[in-house]
Formats: sequence, structure tokens, C-alpha cells
Amino acid sequence: MSELKIDNPAQRLLDLLEQGNKYQRTENCRKVWQNILQTEGMGEGLLLTRLGHAMALPGRIIQVREDNFSTLRGKSGHWKSCVDSAFISQSLNETWHTFRDKIDDRTLTELGMLSDLFETRGAHAGIAADEIDALLERITHLRNEIRESELSAAMKTLLLKQLAQIQEALESYSISGVEPVMDAVQSTLGLAVLHPEYRNEISKGTGSPFGEKISALLTDTASVVTIAGAMPMIAGAVHTALTYLSK
Repeated sequence: MSELKIDNPAQRLLDLLEQGNKYQRTENCRKVWQNILQTEGMGEGLLLTRLGHAMALPGRIIQVREDNFSTLRGKSGHWKSCVDSAFISQSLNETWHTFRDKIDDRTLTELGMLSDLFETRGAHAGIAADEIDALLERITHLRNEIRESELSAAMKTLLLKQLAQIQEALESYSISGVEPVMDAVQSTLGLAVLHPEYRNEISKGTGSPFGEKISALLTDTASVVTIAGAMPMIAGAVHTALTYLSK
């Protein structure tokens, strides 16, 4: 089996910070984050959720560094101290300077070096925005169809919950990376082992009104992850699992 590549959290954090540098210090902090995290008009809860994903990136960077480069010398903590301080000291009700002023050039340089280091182990390819948009459009249509269907309330809840998990993972891809997308697909399949009725609703050839669509969605999402190089065998594994579940 091919070695798994790194889902580069240093580059994702660097991308967020560099986007932040494009905004004036006097702009409202909340509005800047809404723009960066693409949550404008979507409610405070989603903003805070995605901000939490962003705040988790420094810890993820440390984990990747220790897992893959444990003997690395010169493990500067300057970048992490600055980023943590920026997140903690910012005020969403005040201006952007409460976050931006904590991020100096050295922080950006160190994150860039970490990103380059992670690339030497082999990082995932990016998932194209149009591919994500196409999958999200399919999920939106499918969730609407399920809501209007004659399925039991319990089954609707299960299906909608799993599809929402995949949707959020795709929408947060630029922040959290590809691993949550993988987890969402695996979770959707895993539940089928424990729940026969649910298994029937997500499998091909069972007569379910949504089996073909959900099965195709899972396969196509897994294929996008595979193309990104995140898990070379996941598309084939999903196809095998769906074939088995439909029996």
C-alpha cells in the first residue's frame, strides 16, 4: 500500500493568515472572519464552528511535525505562540487589529518553512473548487428530496445527519483539509453495518428511492479524495463496501 501523504495543515493556516493580511486593521473582526471562512449570512454558530477549526490548526501542525519529523532540530515555537495569542486576544466585536497585530513576518516565514518541510513527505493535491461545488449541489438536492419523502422520521434523521456531515466537511475543506471528508464517508458506511434499514437506503439495487444516488455520491466523494492522494485505496474500498452492503 502506498504511503499516506500529509494533509498539510501548515499551508492551510498560512493561507488563512495571508488572506487576513489583505484586510485593513480598522475593519470589523467578525466581518473579516465571515469573509475568510465563508460564513457571511449563515449565522453565528457556523462562524464559531469554523473559527474553532482554524484555531485547531496549530495543534494539528505540531502533531504532524512530531509524527513525521520527531528528530527535527530547531523546533521554534514562535509561530505557535503568536497564532495562539492572536486567537485568544481577538475581539469579534472590535476591529481586525486585535488579531492581525499579533501575526508578524517571522510567524509567516516559520509556517512557510513548515509547509515546505511537510511537502517533502508528500502532501495531498488540492481538491478543485468546482468539484467541491458539484458535490455540494448534489447533497443539497438529495437532502431536499429526503425531507420531502415518505421515509420514516427516524430514517430521515439518520440520512440527513450523515449527509450534513459530508456537506460540512466539504464546505470546511479549505480550513480542515481532506481528512474530515474521509472520516465523513467512512462514518456513513460504518453506520450501515449496525443498522439494516439504513443500509438498505444507501445501497444500490435494493429498490430504495435514494440508494442509487447516495451510493453514487459516496463513490464520487471517495474518488475526489483518492485523486487528491489522501488515501490511495479509499475509492476502491468504498465501491467494495457498497457492493457488499447491497447483497
